[in-house]
Amino acid sequence: MADKINIDVLTLDSVQCAACGYMMESIAALPSDVQEMIQYQEWSIKNKDGIGKFMELKGKVLPTICIERDLVFESIIPQYEELIDEMARRAPNDQMRDRIISLRGKGFEFDKIQENLAKAGSGMKTRTDS
Repeated sequence: MADKINIDVLTLDSVQCAACGYMMESIAALPSDVQEMIQYQEWSIKNKDGIGKFMELKGKVLPTICIERDLVFESIIPQYEELIDEMARRAPNDQMRDRIISLRGKGFEFDKIQENLAKAGSGMKTRTDS
């Protein structure tokens, strides 16, 4: 099961924008079983790469969670079950879809948010000074 579900989070800046931070945290709080099946990144429009990704994905509002290039949660912070359902719909294979669905009742794991945000580079590319 080498395939992963790609998630792009379009933000203003997850460090300074509360809603953007909550969007990133909703992904970072997913349980480790789900973390193994996803790859996610923050795209801040405070830099060129983020602006490029926003335009490439045809973003309309911030923050937005895109799953497999689909704008899924536009300016709406999702609940755990909503995230799981949308990831399952876009899973690259039936085995991964079934595994994700089996984790629907598990819920967020808040104890690893900071560690998972760091792995995803959240907030690292949002500053334009220094």
